[in-house]
Amino acid sequence: MVTDYEQKDPRRMTGIAVRSALFFILFFLVVYFWVDPALIYHSSKQYLFSNIYIPGMNTFADLPPYPGQAAEHLAARLSHLYYYSWAGALIITIVGWLLCFATGRLLSGLGANKLQPLRFVPPILLLLQYCRYYHYLDTNLSILIALLFIYLYMRLPLLSDGFRFAVFLFLSVIMYTVAIKAYIVFVLLCGTFEFVNRRWVIAALCILSALIIPSVVVRCLFDMDLIMAYRNMLPFHPKAPDSELPYALSIFLFFPVVGLGCVFHQLPLLKGKTVWFKSRRLNKFLEFYHKSRLKWTCDTFVLLTTASVVVFLAYDNIARRHRRIDYFAFSRMWTKLLSEVDKLPRQYYDTFVCHDVNRALYHTGRLLYDMFSYPQHHSGLLLSPKTSLEGRTLVRQLVKSSNTLYELGHINMAENCTSEALAVMNYYPQGMQRMALINIVKGQPQAARVYLSALSKDFLYEDWAKSLLSRLEKDPLLSTDEQIQRTRSFMLLKDSTEKTTPKDLLMRNEHNQMAFEYLMAFCLLTNQYTPVARSVAFLDNFDYPQGRIPTHMEEALMLYTVMTGQTVDLKGRMISASTARRFEEFWQRGRQYGDNIEAAIKELKKDFGDTYYYYYLLSESEVVQ
Repeated sequence: MVTDYEQKDPRRMTGIAVRSALFFILFFLVVYFWVDPALIYHSSKQYLFSNIYIPGMNTFADLPPYPGQAAEHLAARLSHLYYYSWAGALIITIVGWLLCFATGRLLSGLGANKLQPLRFVPPILLLLQYCRYYHYLDTNLSILIALLFIYLYMRLPLLSDGFRFAVFLFLSVIMYTVAIKAYIVFVLLCGTFEFVNRRWVIAALCILSALIIPSVVVRCLFDMDLIMAYRNMLPFHPKAPDSELPYALSIFLFFPVVGLGCVFHQLPLLKGKTVWFKSRRLNKFLEFYHKSRLKWTCDTFVLLTTASVVVFLAYDNIARRHRRIDYFAFSRMWTKLLSEVDKLPRQYYDTFVCHDVNRALYHTGRLLYDMFSYPQHHSGLLLSPKTSLEGRTLVRQLVKSSNTLYELGHINMAENCTSEALAVMNYYPQGMQRMALINIVKGQPQAARVYLSALSKDFLYEDWAKSLLSRLEKDPLLSTDEQIQRTRSFMLLKDSTEKTTPKDLLMRNEHNQMAFEYLMAFCLLTNQYTPVARSVAFLDNFDYPQGRIPTHMEEALMLYTVMTGQTVDLKGRMISASTARRFEEFWQRGRQYGDNIEAAIKELKKDFGDTYYYYYLLSESEVVQ
């Protein structure tokens, strides 16, 4: 890992150790505080193709064997610990350090000690992947296994060529079976090592064998299609978007490139051709520089600066914000969610963010007061299932829809969405929690116990599952649980998976405030101000301030009066003077623009962009905001 000169100089060895320690301490802090691995765990399957460990499942006994299963299983188990940010950061840091250490050994074995600073490139690339929230732990673990096998191969004593090739074949079969995604790296580096040591025949056989070994191993050990035997050697998921590929390939390609550089360095045409500028003063300065602390300081500065620049340029702050929004929605941290959304540039809003914002606004009592302070679209309110969606987009929609539908009381539809999410994700602990609660609400405790028993094998959910199982033994219907009873009272008596609206839920229980507010929001978003204006009577069923009307309902009432010329019985409530004054100003200023709707929209946005009537004007005009 270090040069011969460095091995003879204990002080220099200490300096190198201190530099490495400083680098990886900062590495850990960046991953822990900036990346936050918990966001990767909680967004698993919603963004990622990599697996999170399935407790009691996804073991060698449960699935038919396939190449790379061992590395994938190990990565899935370690990924499960990302639930704790500190544990995830520690795992990523250890993987980075092992990549650094193994790269140093590889460079020494290839006779390239002068290139030892390159050992920090793989951990920097690893950090770059996580700064983009790309989780390729299985590929990186496979590369570590490949480097271990290469190290063992390089340490073989100088025996006959036939024996060396036999050992290579043996390690190749194990490598392909255990860590298929780095099989190509292993083969290329073994060939490179033999080429550097002028064993040309073995080098050629090593490279050529890569075309044959996969088909032989698959035929003998696995029940797999030959096309899959070769396609599974890719270090990324076949459905991964193109934007991920450079990051997925970065560490994977680094090692063959380094090996290729060592091969060119050993070519007879290039050896000995390097010409150095000869100068006594320069040689004395370089000798002084290499022996002084200045070299350690400069090398450390260059290393940390390079890593910092790479992280700064590669860091995906938008991806972080989207994942934090998802995490806060999952954790029901509504105030923090809205605070995070305020930091998200408007051009990065999507229907999922819109959905989470509306849910957070409801839970903080602000939906009918502030919903138009945020970008809105009617499809983002309930995220109606779309069968045309695929992959991660479908999973995200199912996960978010099931949570909102359960809160609304649409139990059967929530069960349908959750079941589909479980079918796609294989293991989705929050979904299993939801299915357990749904079956309890529906009076099916035996079905609930199935999900709770599976969850009790997961150390993250063990206490919750066992506690609920214990409560079910004493009270199978949880008849004393207020939350369960409340949800039962909202549940449709003739529930189905057919399309229903919050109106059906409100008719079932007039005290279902979430159904009422979502119905009002849906009417506002679809420009149906008349039903909103005629729903003032329902306000008495809830704890709205006496004599007051939510702001957006007031705005809909004002618009209804102007557009129809009719008045509405406010049931003893009144429109606030500020709302009336603001609407009058909007109306007067809008009339100044006549038929020039586009100019009116641009001018009125600053002062009225958070109102329902501005949203109505914008949507009716079909002008892009």
